[in-house]
Amino acid sequence: MADHGINEKKGDGLHTSELTVGYDSDIVKNISLAAAPGKIVTLIGPNGSGKSTILKTVAGLLEPRSGVIMLEGSSRADIGSGEASKILAAVMTGRVDPELMTCRSVIESGRYPYTGLFGKLSEEDVKKVDEAMVATDTTDIAGSDFRNISDGQRQRVLLARAIAQDPRVLILDEPTSFLDIRYKIDILTKIKKLSTEKNMAILMSLHEPEIALKLSDTVVAVGDGKVLRIGTPGEVFTEEFIRELYKLGDMDVGLLGRIWYADRGSLSDIPDEIRDATLAKGTWSSYYFNARHTYCSADRRNKSRHLMIQGTMSNVGKSVIAAALCRIFAQDGYKVAPFKSQNMANNSFVTADGLEMGRAQVMQAVCAGAEPDVRMNPILLKPTDDSGSQVVVMGKPVGNMRAAEYFEYKKSLVSTIKAAYDSLSSEYDIIVIEGAGSPAEINLKDNDIVNMGLAQMLDAPVLLVGDIDRGGVFAQLIGTLDLLDDNERDRVKGLVINKFRGDKALLAPGIDMLKEKAKCDVTGVIPYMDINIDDEDSLSGRFSRREAKDFDIVVIRLPHIANYTDFDVFEESDDISVRYENRPERIGKPDMLIIPGTKNTVGDLKWLKASGIADVIVKLAGEDIPVFGICGGFQMLGRNIEDPEAVEGTERETGLELLPVDTVMKSSKTRKSFAGNISVPTGVLSSLAGHEIKGYEIHMGQTEPFDRACEFTSGGSGYCLGNVYGTYVHGIFDENMMAADIVRIISGLNEKSVDVSALADRAGYKQKQYDLLADTVRASLDMDSVYRMMGLQRNI
Repeated sequence: MADHGINEKKGDGLHTSELTVGYDSDIVKNISLAAAPGKIVTLIGPNGSGKSTILKTVAGLLEPRSGVIMLEGSSRADIGSGEASKILAAVMTGRVDPELMTCRSVIESGRYPYTGLFGKLSEEDVKKVDEAMVATDTTDIAGSDFRNISDGQRQRVLLARAIAQDPRVLILDEPTSFLDIRYKIDILTKIKKLSTEKNMAILMSLHEPEIALKLSDTVVAVGDGKVLRIGTPGEVFTEEFIRELYKLGDMDVGLLGRIWYADRGSLSDIPDEIRDATLAKGTWSSYYFNARHTYCSADRRNKSRHLMIQGTMSNVGKSVIAAALCRIFAQDGYKVAPFKSQNMANNSFVTADGLEMGRAQVMQAVCAGAEPDVRMNPILLKPTDDSGSQVVVMGKPVGNMRAAEYFEYKKSLVSTIKAAYDSLSSEYDIIVIEGAGSPAEINLKDNDIVNMGLAQMLDAPVLLVGDIDRGGVFAQLIGTLDLLDDNERDRVKGLVINKFRGDKALLAPGIDMLKEKAKCDVTGVIPYMDINIDDEDSLSGRFSRREAKDFDIVVIRLPHIANYTDFDVFEESDDISVRYENRPERIGKPDMLIIPGTKNTVGDLKWLKASGIADVIVKLAGEDIPVFGICGGFQMLGRNIEDPEAVEGTERETGLELLPVDTVMKSSKTRKSFAGNISVPTGVLSSLAGHEIKGYEIHMGQTEPFDRACEFTSGGSGYCLGNVYGTYVHGIFDENMMAADIVRIISGLNEKSVDVSALADRAGYKQKQYDLLADTVRASLDMDSVYRMMGLQRNI
């Protein structure tokens, strides 16, 4: 039975960036919005504001005048109309009069993207049509002439046709037009079910603000040729703004019935005991109660609770504390997810969907017992040099940008961030949000999307963390608070002193003074922890280790080193040293040497040569010291790196010529998980043939052999010659005893006795470390206070 490749997919929904629409001239400019799976985004605005033109352009009925439309992470311009029709369906306004067609025939036309215009419906197609008719209550009019049915019935038939198309994104232009109250309720109920039960991303326009207020997750207000406001219904539906949007002046809107604005109400009349009971249940946000505001937004219904971790500066321990709280809340029976709107790091990971995200959020997800999901880190910046980064949005690269360019571009990412968060919050009980750097970086406060700007966007309480190990923790905390605006200070519900060494009693006078000056509680003092988990910041202490142990591994500390967490597994043995070296005289004669991944392969290769380290690597390889290259390091081991598309700006660079392979850089990026084996290993690792390995690939460029190289990792992902091994597979050492076997083989040949037992159960070791982390932080924080910040009562 044919299924036309129709399988349930986990999509990214719809995203537009700086989209301008119109006919012979621009009608609406710079539209940046996102509709995530399971969410309803509604366009509102006066007649003639351009709502229908936006929808027609997104649906492919009009060409965009400029900007980008993304469907499930791919540009609509790059997707053929047939494939696009399998992702997106549209129901537009206007009369539709198919000649001599029954209602069922109209609905069956929704299968054309799969069958072709004159194709015969398969059993699967018939099933989809039947399901669409049941979902829209159109079975009883299947044989009726489409021209002779009522307007309400027509809307249901056209909706059924769109559903039969089996889309993941649905466009609806004024779906309640021409309908009486009964049919309006019927259609709106069906639209809501499509969102919640079918997980469709829905973008629609409505003339009735009261419906948009009740039904929408996000509202986009259009007028005067631009998007005037975008946000939750509670953020958009203020009386002043709605009157201005529709040019109401002093008109009496009461003539239309009772109109609720999100900033109007009479909560002051509610008895305190009822208000407190409602707060305890989590029905309303305490912020809006205290302000005596009605918060009628559908955005708050079924939302998770959240807590944001911010720091006084980088590397104070935000990622680790967020991970600990993920673990603690999960241990307490909650379904938990981490979230970091924008992460800057070269340590990244590829999800099961082939999408790229920061490793810190992967580690936090594992702590929470959740599957890593790109929604947890919608924006990833991977530095390419001191003033530029590759920008990854929802797991896919959108290009390289200089700092000033990105500062402007990030304004368009607010809708992406909100859509990712809203989608997560509908699935999890608690979300632990991590900030970046410091909220007091006043030069970066404009258009902030990662610290207090995000906290305000999500109405999140904040824990502020300072690092006492680096000194000046009281100045850190008080100085940060002093640089915050009053409304930002109000969000800080507790202070945390991290990395404390010594007698806590000696800290008591300082804590008392801190409370008095900061006018904020100290939620806890966390001791310095010797715990081995994935870290993120390039300031990590691992780079300063110099001691060579019985089994010595040197990792070249490239200027743009990436994914150095690939080597964490080796640090789990007390007999093994992992030294990160960037000076040739410090390398010595290790048991094995690794060239890691990098975000600037050609630039770092030139640095290798200029620093003299390239000569040391070639010399050690000639002495049969095992040399490994991972990803960019693999590319450096070859003969040439060619860059015809100027991905890194150099046409050709000669490699170390230790492997007979050439690399051609490509602008397209490979991102995929890997499951394979060691194919035909040479040299000291020849006994590992057939060894199963798992990991992931993230790279720009393809590498091919030109001579007698043997395949090291399967599928052409790596090659070897003698004791030189190169592979694109990140995480190759992490599972199936790979690290233990490599150390055992090499140490045996060097007549060394190395304990590799700690490397054998990598997964079990990591879980024990996460539990130790959670136990330490739980004992150090006032967890009752932490739960109260989220409006929850701690489960004892």
